[in-house]
Amino acid sequence: MQQRREQPTLFLVLALTCLFAWAAWKSWAIQHAFPFIPYILGFFALAGVFKTISLSTLQLYNYFLRRDAMAETGLKGTAHWASKDDLKSVGLHKTDGLFLGRGLDGKPIFFDGETHGLTLAPAGCGKTVAFTIPVLCHSPLPIIVADFKGTLSVMTRDLREKQHKQDVFVANPAGLFSDKLGHSARYNPMWIVLDDWLDSHRHKDLMADAQAMALQLYPEPVTKGENSFFRNGSRKILVFGIVFLVTHYGQEKATLSELLSLLRNVKELIEACRIASSSTILNGELADMAEELLYKLTAQDTRQVDSFLEGAIQSCIAFSPSGHLAESTSTCDFRFRDLKENSASVYLVADPTKGKVFAPWLGLMGWAAITELTRCQNTNPVLFLLDEATNFKIEGLSENLTGLREFGIRVWFVIQELEEYARVYGRESLETLMSQTEVKQFFGVQNQKTAELVSRMLGDHTVKSANYNLGTYMNDPVTQSVNDQMRRLLTPDEVRRFGDTILFIRNLPPVHALKTGYHQVKPWSSWVAANPLFGSKLKGQTKIWLKY
Repeated sequence: MQQRREQPTLFLVLALTCLFAWAAWKSWAIQHAFPFIPYILGFFALAGVFKTISLSTLQLYNYFLRRDAMAETGLKGTAHWASKDDLKSVGLHKTDGLFLGRGLDGKPIFFDGETHGLTLAPAGCGKTVAFTIPVLCHSPLPIIVADFKGTLSVMTRDLREKQHKQDVFVANPAGLFSDKLGHSARYNPMWIVLDDWLDSHRHKDLMADAQAMALQLYPEPVTKGENSFFRNGSRKILVFGIVFLVTHYGQEKATLSELLSLLRNVKELIEACRIASSSTILNGELADMAEELLYKLTAQDTRQVDSFLEGAIQSCIAFSPSGHLAESTSTCDFRFRDLKENSASVYLVADPTKGKVFAPWLGLMGWAAITELTRCQNTNPVLFLLDEATNFKIEGLSENLTGLREFGIRVWFVIQELEEYARVYGRESLETLMSQTEVKQFFGVQNQKTAELVSRMLGDHTVKSANYNLGTYMNDPVTQSVNDQMRRLLTPDEVRRFGDTILFIRNLPPVHALKTGYHQVKPWSSWVAANPLFGSKLKGQTKIWLKY
């Protein structure tokens, strides 16, 4: 096998050239005795000069070859983290909008967009401290916030009143931390249907709103199965009860607890059907519904209608007259539509120990808020902050995300796992969520599927890979070659172990941000009250100073 001949090093050739040149110069003095020695040494020195020039040229050529070989090509991907100039160019350092953390240079990052957002963080990763409370501290927008533990209300209610000059309503049916929050604000969702009845120009909306409320009370499961017939039957009874109470008793009895009482008392329900069957309102549609239900209730075999009725009762059971929600939904101390005209904050406080009772109420309040806000004649922005968004369901929310933007409604989802969202809203709705949220903020990832998703979202970039050819025998020369390899910006395992925040903002490259809590920002640290569950304020080293 023919082996590659090794070239002498430039340093050795240069050293020998200098040595021969020095020897030729010194031997010049003895040329009378040895006339050929200086010329021979000079010849070797001159040869060394030419060899030095040759090796220098070769090394310079190799340098340019190596430089070109190691240059980034992007052939396998061009993913990279956003630079300081990227953040500055799109105005993320302006103090408008929602606080998302700090850049690697320590400057705060804010986002002021017109669409929706998503914050994902498993339990204990700091989403409340580093996102939810900073939003309530900084954003002057009217806000509706789902407060599943009541702590957000206690910590930020006063600052919303004092610093942002907003009216604050705390719907707190269970009376959590009543010593700090006072009496609960009340809201009756049936007033949406009552509005249709009181305004003669909106009678055509009444039946549709009653059907939408029935669907929210008894929503379709993610996997519909074969029981849709019975669910539809139950919803028909709910619609009749809602419309009957609104049209015959008005605000006196148009409440969810009265609806439950009507459904539980079969004799009273039969009497309501008889009264409504002779009614001419709504072009006789209520009478038609009443006659259909009356026929089923008075038939010899009532097993089918009993199943319908039981489903309707179960969908309203949370609003039992003896429970927390009866008083809270008895009337309206505020209307969501007013947030379009008068800046205000509405906290919807649930009791985490009674999740199954309060989840239907939170979902219904969310439906009512969206319904009222979308009927306003202006596009003034309102922020809907859904903390712990997978603990309740707002029917049709994911499907309507695109349309909500046109009405100025900005929905921000705060969840612990994407798979939980898929469980509550369905796999297709999860895809809609990912496509319709303009900002995605990841504080931490524990689920493997989510880690793989984030890794794919970060994209691929090109890295140089050095390959070595060791030859066949020990004395064979080792050669090296370089080629382009594709690599994820972060692998799924690196995503799982990533300790900082990952931001995806519009079409900007992914942002590597530093997690920053409200207690590290002045003056928020002094504005926010102590967490009632811990009894003392959270302390930390100040990282950001903001002026108001």
